[in-house]
Amino acid sequence: MENRENKKISELVLTELASVLAKRDEMLLELSRKIDVRRELTLPVVILYIMKRFKLNYRKVDGFKRIFAIGNLYSPLATAIDVSPRFKLKTLDLLHLSYVKTLIEQGEEINELITVDEDFEKMKELITQELNVKTLKI
Repeated sequence: MENRENKKISELVLTELASVLAKRDEMLLELSRKIDVRRELTLPVVILYIMKRFKLNYRKVDGFKRIFAIGNLYSPLATAIDVSPRFKLKTLDLLHLSYVKTLIEQGEEINELITVDEDFEKMKELITQELNVKTLKI
């Protein structure tokens, strides 16, 4: 992953990263002491370090989309509802894919979806066909 350029992450990836790291209480406490940062700031500091270390660029998603008979929803959520019949993924995977689609619709260039998830591997042909994005399982 380090060799790849222009790596983009969404707020969903940031949230997932925070969730994983937050479960590592001992590590965060030790880091807090080691780098002399208040405990409540350790998690954001570690996330920023990971972003810098792996050259990850956060991309904000803007706007809302209208879903028939429901109304306006935050764009990634509306997109998830829209694409769910075609992709049939678990909720978190579907949300990741909808963020990719939404970012592309906002003009971001996204060529590859890097994942550790097997379900994306099963859907890689459909993802390439629908979004023109290659899927790479690491």
